Amino acid sequence: MSKAYDLSKVRELSDDDADFIKAMVETFIEEIPMDLEQLAMAVVNDDRGLVHEYAHKIKPTVDMFGLSCLYDVLVLEAWGKSEDEMEINEHFMRVQEELQKAVDQLKEDF
Repeated sequence: MSKAYDLSKVRELSDDDADFIKAMVETFIEEIPMDLEQLAMAVVNDDRGLVHEYAHKIKPTVDMFGLSCLYDVLVLEAWGKSEDEMEINEHFMRVQEELQKAVDQLKEDF
């Protein structure tokens, strides 16, 4: 099964320090589900400010863990700052699905 995540950036940043990598992974597992929940509520409530805030908050983590939903996070972040009438549910669903998959895989792997 292919991994939803890629730790090469985390390894590079940490100079391959196993304790640092483990700490980053634990933080991801702990924080991402809470951030996703907040993001989901913001999307449901059409709260652009909060959508922007949470997309912005998870963006560096999504990038750091090499997740392919980075583009969707950028779309959500931009939508939160705009007046665009664009439908964002599909972008949110991809972000949610991918982050959940990454959390599950990281729990298994660490």
